[in-house]
This record gives sequence, C-alpha cells and structure tokens, in this order.
Amino acid sequence: MKQRFFIITGIFLGFFSLSQAQDTTYYKEIIRELSSKKFEGRSDFKKGDRKAAKYIALQFRQIPGVEPSVGGRYLQPFSYNVNVFHKRMEMSVDGITLEPGRDFIAREFSPSQKGTWPLKYISPEDHDPERLLPLLESGDFRNSYVVLQYDLIYKYLGIAPATLYKMPVSGLILVQDKQPSFFKSRSGFVQPIPVIWAGPGFPRDGKHIRVRFESRMIEGYTSSNVIAHIPGSSRADSCIVFIAHYDHLGHFGKDVYYPGAHDNASGVAFILTLARHYALPENSPELTYIFIAAAAEENNLLGSTYYTNHPVVPLDRTLQVIDPDMVADNGDRLFVETGPGGEETLQRFLQINDSLDLFGTIEHDPLSNDSDHYPFAMKEVPALYIMVDGDAYDVYHTPLDDYDHIFTSRYLSLFRLVTEFASTF
Repeated sequence: MKQRFFIITGIFLGFFSLSQAQDTTYYKEIIRELSSKKFEGRSDFKKGDRKAAKYIALQFRQIPGVEPSVGGRYLQPFSYNVNVFHKRMEMSVDGITLEPGRDFIAREFSPSQKGTWPLKYISPEDHDPERLLPLLESGDFRNSYVVLQYDLIYKYLGIAPATLYKMPVSGLILVQDKQPSFFKSRSGFVQPIPVIWAGPGFPRDGKHIRVRFESRMIEGYTSSNVIAHIPGSSRADSCIVFIAHYDHLGHFGKDVYYPGAHDNASGVAFILTLARHYALPENSPELTYIFIAAAAEENNLLGSTYYTNHPVVPLDRTLQVIDPDMVADNGDRLFVETGPGGEETLQRFLQINDSLDLFGTIEHDPLSNDSDHYPFAMKEVPALYIMVDGDAYDVYHTPLDDYDHIFTSRYLSLFRLVTEFASTF
C-alpha cells in the first residue's frame, strides 16, 4: 500500500509540475508574441495596439469558460488625442549624427521643427531656478538651443518642469547619465518648443545643432480595453479585477520601435495564465473574476480611467483590483502600491508572502499615478499594484525592452502569491 501511495503521489506531482511548466511556456509565448515586430510596439503606429487587442481577445476566446464582458464582446473602445512621431526624427551636432531612441528622444509633446541653431550650455551653478528662469526669460537664447543637465533640473524643478517648456528659446536639451527613456503620458497636447532628452554621449562643447522633427497630432484615435470574465459560482454579483495594460510606446520615428516585453507584455501574459488557471473546473472561483487588458496606459492611464467610469460590474461590488505591471524580472523584491481603501487587504497580501516565503522583500511605495491601479484607488476601490524589481528595469522604456531582456524565474512565485491572495476574498 505504501509503495502504491508513493507511485500515485509521484504521478500527481509529475502532472502538477507539467501543468506549471506548461503555464510558464504559455507565459513566455505570450510575451514573445506581444513584443514582436508585428505589433509595432502596441501603440498608434500602424494601429499596432488594435492588432494586439484582437490577439488578446483571441486568447480569451480560446479558453473554455471565459466569457466576453462588454455586451457579448471583448472590446471596450474609447477615443483620445495623441501627438505622434511616425516619420523623421533626426538630430546631429557639428555634423555628427545622433541615433534616435539611443542617443536622444523628443518628449512626447514636442512640435515639428527643421533647421540649424547655435548650442548654448548653461553652467551647473546657473541651474538654480532663481538664476535659470530669469536667464531664459531674458530672450537672449531666442534663436538658440539651450543645453541643461537633467539631474539638476530634476533636483530643482521635478520631472515635469512645465515652466521651462514655454521659455523663449528654440529648443531645450536635457542631458542624462543614461540612455534616455521615451514616454507618452503627456502626448495629448503640444508645447511651443521641442524638449529633448539626450544620453551621456551628447557633446559637451558642441557649436551647432541640426534637427528635423516630424510630429503629428491625431485627434480622436480609438483604442480598446479587452475585457473577459469567469462568472462566480456562488457570489457572482461581486468581483475581483485582474488588470494589466497591453499598450506600450509604439514608435519614435519610422524605424525605432519599443517592444515592451517587460512593460507590459509580461503583465498581460500573467493575467492570461490566471484566466486559464481559474477556468479549470477545480479552480472555479466563487466570485466573478474579471480580466482586463487595458489600453492607453502609457497615454496617462486612459484605458483604466475609462473603465472605472464604465465598469462591467459596479465599483462598489469590486472587492479587489490586482495590477501586475512589469513582472518578468529576476529580483527577490516586489514594489507594491495601494490607496487608502486597500490598506487592509495589502496587509493580508504581505502576511501571505511572509508565511510562504516567496519574495524576500516587499517595498510598499506611496500611491502614485504610475499604473492602472490608480484610477480605481482614486475611487476608493482596494487596488494593488505589483512590480517585480530586478535587472530588466535597466532597459525600462527603451528599445532594449525586448524578449531577450526579460526574466521568467519569478513567475511561479508571483503566480502562487497572487492566487493565494485572491482565495482570501
């Protein structure tokens, strides 16, 4: 009898391990596919986001027991304005060409511009706002590009120094000590001058800069959240929401695209594996589980904001929102955020991690508008943001965030932590 027990146990554990391996394989496949060139960075370039939405809807459709949530459909469309760089983005200093996406990016609100201008460098001591702002306001740099140090501007004026963007200068260069990251969160409007983030290789004594920037404002661009659900077996009128944004940054210029494997193909792959898990009869939830692949997160959380204003289950019956964003990393540390409505459930999450010893450190950061949990938290819905911290973060918002720069070693630990947490509701 004992020998038979060990044989049966071994077979069971073998099937369990195979099931976990298959989930990991599927997880990797989704990340690889969504970060491939065919989706063009999952944004407005060649409607790559719409192609990605259809692909994700197909994945939900192929899971038995998972149902469409928007009037019998998966897509929840909405529209917004977006400034895009789909054509030439060229810059050179004293005849030396700089590489877009690696040596420089234009901030997402920059206008079109073409021409050659003198370069004027501001000394470190003149970055103090009491000296810098009058200096720029004087008009002495009206026909010049002004070079500033990013770290000093950040120190004095923060990450979004809007005061500078309206100065009477031809353009601004903010030099960083790393490869510059591209953003789209302020792409719904255009500022009067180009604002450029440059990498550490930008010349320290350049004389002239030549640029050719082509931007275009698209009005009323349409994206869609992709929403599916598993009906609850006994408490179907209340829900848990698993949300991960599928969009990324698209293109900076015609040839430079941002794959977004870690950010956030990994989160979408994670909620798809959750959907496959909970669709199995033995894992059927008592609550309704809603799975949202959100659009336009990079455009200032537009998809999740739209959902909170048009939920498929009322927000007062949403017991918890779980937002995995950038989870394909190798660290033993999680970053988490929640709002005032989620403090109690966060403690539960932390206790589960401690009891199972899954991650060595969980750092609780203050609530910020950096991912799709935020619109829920602002409506006092318990909402938990989760990010795995590790080496993949080094390529955040650069063209190197591709399948070759992700890690899946923490997937099973996070999967267990999230499923154990969800089971407590």
